[in-house]
Amino acid sequence: MSVPLPEIKGVSWRAATRDDAEAIAALQHACFIADDSFSETAAQIADRFNSPMSKVETDTLLAVRDDGTVLVSLWNQLVPEPVEAWKVYDENFIHPQHRTPELMEFALAWWMNRGAERVATTDINLPIRYHQVVFPTRPDKRKLLEAHGYEASMFIDELRRDLSEPIEDFSLPDGLRLVAFDDVPTEDALAVRNDAFRDHRGSQPWTLEMWEARSVEMQRPDASFAVMEDDRPVSYVMSAVYPDDWEARGYTEGWVEGLGTARSHRGRGLASFLITESMKAFRDSGLDYATLGVDSENPTGAVGLYRRLGFEKVRGFAEYTKTVDRAT
Repeated sequence: MSVPLPEIKGVSWRAATRDDAEAIAALQHACFIADDSFSETAAQIADRFNSPMSKVETDTLLAVRDDGTVLVSLWNQLVPEPVEAWKVYDENFIHPQHRTPELMEFALAWWMNRGAERVATTDINLPIRYHQVVFPTRPDKRKLLEAHGYEASMFIDELRRDLSEPIEDFSLPDGLRLVAFDDVPTEDALAVRNDAFRDHRGSQPWTLEMWEARSVEMQRPDASFAVMEDDRPVSYVMSAVYPDDWEARGYTEGWVEGLGTARSHRGRGLASFLITESMKAFRDSGLDYATLGVDSENPTGAVGLYRRLGFEKVRGFAEYTKTVDRAT
């Protein structure tokens, strides 16, 4: 069932194109300033057109003014190869000056409807799990989701570490060596990632296509490493920087974006070693802080590890989910 498009004077509705990347980035930045959330650069948005999770011609919707300004950007992202459920994620933005209850209702309805339509074309009869992120600055979004049966399923803490403070030195156990992350074969790195996250709440294996399609424009190769045993990786850290956020945040920072250790090598201090190597690289390049996000109930003890390394919580946000049966 299609969802009728709202009529807004001077605004047209259409799918996104690569030429819209700058305008979508401007919309995201306006939301970032208003909500204390996250944003992407135009290059990162352009990278998303290669994602296996969306076909932009059918899975995106923009509200565009006559002058090219984007007021609404809706992306329906469906994780391929489901395990327990079809996972649908949003990258949905409405300009802060145009967030009427009616437009918010429409955005949620269109996004959920598109997810149901996509799943209905598959032969895999699993339920659909819709995922939405809610920041503390958005009680309006929280109330909307709760009114539609969503519940908070996970709380993510953003942790930050002052790089002017001393950084502890760790050593690798015998038989292991450090290499640049970019020197690790893609398939091998993905295997470590999938093994490391097998016991994380709500996680499922990534496909090679998903791994290769991730945005690397902001990755910091000098702060991204892997630990090798013989010729295979057993742990890794991927880091990135987002300079466009620094002015609004009031400081510079490097992000620990990905960290994983094969289950066979947990408990040997590899995560501590890799994080401190990234922190040293951030510090040596003149950055003020190291930052990362973590599930507040992470089952591997990661929260305690980060605190022992000097990280402190600066804010948090929630993931809201709703699971429905696939329509037949």
